[in-house]
Amino acid sequence: MMVLVAWLFSLQSRLHQDGNVDPAGAVGTAARVYLALPAAGAGKGKITLALQGRTAEFAAVTDGPALPTGTDVVVYEMVNETTVAVRRA
Repeated sequence: MMVLVAWLFSLQSRLHQDGNVDPAGAVGTAARVYLALPAAGAGKGKITLALQGRTAEFAAVTDGPALPTGTDVVVYEMVNETTVAVRRA
């Protein structure tokens, strides 16, 4: 009986998941502008995207023209852990 219980506990330990979102996985992902992005990096806006099976929100900048809310974009670079650079899709 003790061997069976030990075996069940070993199976349970394999069910562990990290659950943290890896922001680097956003590069190359399609997204949508949530809060308008000012032109040429003059400020930050926000985008939403599907990342690791959930919806994630990131601060975003663009080096091109201003992007209004609802514009489809693609993430091409991580500026830092919370900010991404995007271009129009």
